[in-house]
Amino acid sequence: MKYLVGAFLRVFVGLVLATAACAEEVTITSVGQTSDGMLVKVLMKGMAVDPGYNSGLTAQSLGSQKALIVVVGGSSKGLGAAGVTLDQERSRARLLLQEARKRGIRVLLMHIGGARRRGELTDTFIEATVGLADRLVVVAPGNLDGIFSKGRASGATLTEVDTPRAAVPVVSSTLQDWGLK
Repeated sequence: MKYLVGAFLRVFVGLVLATAACAEEVTITSVGQTSDGMLVKVLMKGMAVDPGYNSGLTAQSLGSQKALIVVVGGSSKGLGAAGVTLDQERSRARLLLQEARKRGIRVLLMHIGGARRRGELTDTFIEATVGLADRLVVVAPGNLDGIFSKGRASGATLTEVDTPRAAVPVVSSTLQDWGLK
């Protein structure tokens, strides 16, 4: 019996560590502190990659990630709940993405809120991050003014989708292209 319990514990711990390792490869973070980042995590359930989630991920707390999914959308309530100002959040986002690029961590920037999640607050975060992404996935009405098209880095691919759910195959394909599936 003692042998069986020990074997079970070793297998259980191994599974937990393997799951944690998968989550380490990809992390989702919110820029602007909306709940859209958590929605992306929920939409990704069932994919081969199970991303971690950290709404306040910083350059200093980056680990062994191979990719970041950065979900942009400004929320004054979310910023207040997180206890950060617009300037602090913008700085965190820029430093995080600059450090990710320096380390060779791929950055997928998403905006899933469409036109309804655009405004001065969100635009501040888009302008601070759009040029630091390797790939962008945007719900089409959120790019009617071309903010993502104009601001993206040279060579960064932009894909517009109709709904947040329609972004899932694009995210899956991107992660596969990046060797994460």
